[in-house]
Amino acid sequence: MSIWNKILICLILLASLAMWYLGMRALATHRAWRTAAKRLQSELAQLEAERERLIHGDGTTKGIRQLQVELAKYTSQRGRVWNGCRPVRVDVRQDPQAGLVVQVSVIVDRLGLAGLQEVQELPVDSLVYLFDERDIQQGGIYLGAFRVAAVTPRQQDQPAMVQLESVFHLTNREVRRIQSAMQAAQQGGMGWTICELLPKDDHEIFAGLDPETLAQMLPKKVVDEYIRDGKPSDPNNPNSPPFFRKLRDYESAIRYLHLKRSELMDQVAARTADKGRLEAAVADSQREAKARDQEVAQLQEVLKRAEFERDLAVNHLKAVEDTLARVTVARDALIQQNRVTAAEIAQAQEKARQLIEQRVRSVAQSEQPASSVTAEGTRR
Repeated sequence: MSIWNKILICLILLASLAMWYLGMRALATHRAWRTAAKRLQSELAQLEAERERLIHGDGTTKGIRQLQVELAKYTSQRGRVWNGCRPVRVDVRQDPQAGLVVQVSVIVDRLGLAGLQEVQELPVDSLVYLFDERDIQQGGIYLGAFRVAAVTPRQQDQPAMVQLESVFHLTNREVRRIQSAMQAAQQGGMGWTICELLPKDDHEIFAGLDPETLAQMLPKKVVDEYIRDGKPSDPNNPNSPPFFRKLRDYESAIRYLHLKRSELMDQVAARTADKGRLEAAVADSQREAKARDQEVAQLQEVLKRAEFERDLAVNHLKAVEDTLARVTVARDALIQQNRVTAAEIAQAQEKARQLIEQRVRSVAQSEQPASSVTAEGTRR
């Protein structure tokens, strides 16, 4: 074998090694691509399933179509809404019957279309509800129910102007809240929202909110209801039936609360009037008591004089009684002495009579004839 054949065999061996290496690289590349293709096909199938789930939903999650239906339902239930309204003026006046009445002037950019000024989206005397668009933590809140008092239609570049007037009796606190919301909106904050209908209560509205946010939005005594809504009724038993809070009719509740507050304010006014009358009566009583106190002072002076005179009379009576007692004792002694003396005189008289009788007998016995003559002369 010649040297050239040996060289050719070596070159063939080297070329075979190169071809073997390239074949192994191609095989590894094909294997990697097949693995990537299978992974991508699997991911594509998962994405297709996820797409179907997002569109149509499953047993636990609602799809886009169901959400669109619910959104349409909620949109139809909420009525028309005008966002981004800008308050420009708030006037407060005192009504003898309605109390504090708030008049608000609001610019509504989306009210009315150019060339369609005859379309009245907000008719005069219609009822609307105002909300502050700020977040709850920043002061966003329900501002109240208002009546559309007047509407200035949109004119070319000038937006429409709506004048609103409060429907219910407002307190000073509510008036300050409306004024504060207007100042915040004028200082570059969020605007106001005008709603044709008051939002309806629903289990999904407050779902997912943390307890701190709920505590800022709701009264303390009902926060626990909203926290437990949709969760197991027994926290220690995940399989217990879910607890669902009772839905509330906000419009009826607000009207009822305003009615009760009006009744309470009427009662407060009546009690205040009664208090005024009672205070006047107390003042009269105090004046009368003062006059009676003066009379009592005068009568006490008279009483002191009367007591002094009484004491004098008592002392005089005591002296008279003492004198009478002494005179009575002396009188009794004198009477007793007189009785003794009278007895003695009687005894003396009796002795004298007896003595006289004895002497008369003795004289009569000695001078009986003479006595007879004397007796006959005496009878004549």
